Amino acid sequence: MVLYVAKSSFSQDVAHISFPAEAAEVRNEVIAVEDFGGWAPAYIIGGDGAAQILTGRIERDTLFSEAGIQKLNQLAGLVDTMALDAQKVFAGALMAEHVKCLDDVLRVAGSLDRYELFSGIKTDEELGHFLVDTGPITGKFVFDEKVKPYLDYAKIGAEQRKLLGGTHTEQGFVKRREVVQTQKTADRPAFALTLASPTGAVRLDLPAPDDELERAKRALGLDDLGSADIQEVEIGYPWAHLLPTDAVTLEDANTLAQCVRAMTGQELRVFGAVLEVEEPRSFHEAGTIAMDIDDYELVSGSEREYGMEALRYAGAGDELLEILDGFTDFDTLGRLEMEQDGVRETSYGPVKRLSAPWPDQEPEIGQTMG
Repeated sequence: MVLYVAKSSFSQDVAHISFPAEAAEVRNEVIAVEDFGGWAPAYIIGGDGAAQILTGRIERDTLFSEAGIQKLNQLAGLVDTMALDAQKVFAGALMAEHVKCLDDVLRVAGSLDRYELFSGIKTDEELGHFLVDTGPITGKFVFDEKVKPYLDYAKIGAEQRKLLGGTHTEQGFVKRREVVQTQKTADRPAFALTLASPTGAVRLDLPAPDDELERAKRALGLDDLGSADIQEVEIGYPWAHLLPTDAVTLEDANTLAQCVRAMTGQELRVFGAVLEVEEPRSFHEAGTIAMDIDDYELVSGSEREYGMEALRYAGAGDELLEILDGFTDFDTLGRLEMEQDGVRETSYGPVKRLSAPWPDQEPEIGQTMG
């Protein structure tokens, strides 16, 4: 973890202090900065990677305190191991919790699993659309299709943002995980198959444990459920129509149901987007996608935001982006980056594959997104 310390964001004398560090070394570097060109107090103006998020959240006195340096060394151990996605959650969680002191920063950094990031949601209106679109999954905000064009999505999103205690960030919408909601989701069947044999029919909720499979065997008088006829397939997700149901096997359906059960709300939305692009021909192919869901990501639909995010990924900070603004065509840059990354537009939002871009398609993504 590297922190930038200076008298101001425009100062020419900036100390790049690497942590973990010794307290005496940190004090000497800060004092050298403060004494340069006449004494004035120094403070943290930025940092490398996730450390830049700490600006304004660590007091000057911390840099002169043995206990403060120990805490910063502890924080360095957490920050230096954060993947890019974890850094995004970290930044959003600090904003959502209104963190202003090092102790709270440490608490958040050590409990990132308590927060979740919805990267495709950056406004109240987008949050409102997400809540309504996932209504059949969560059991909330379920509206008849006829009334959806008249809904005030921005108002729905704003009210729920306040209730959830979440916040919109450049990375997406961040909020605390809802334990009760997660448990309810886990209790809800992902799929249901109606299996039949000459002796009768059984409705089987998936994923099904071994004892339920044995019960179904006895009820149908079969030694192997693979020989049962699948009379009906029920799927309680908005993307159900994207799954082919003409060649379903119990094994493939059970595997897919297990994968879907483990998904977060955001991953379910990503899965729907990928199904639109990949158009799987079987439950087996859909299950392969589900098992590799981390290879896909919903991205911003704004070409300007996408271009700026590409520059951030290349190392540009907010100050540099402010300087470039007005001299750089971020829209064109974003459009080119989208084409290069193989971003595809879907009804769930733009999505890309991380391991390798999808092949080019017509019309190009820049044309479809305007």
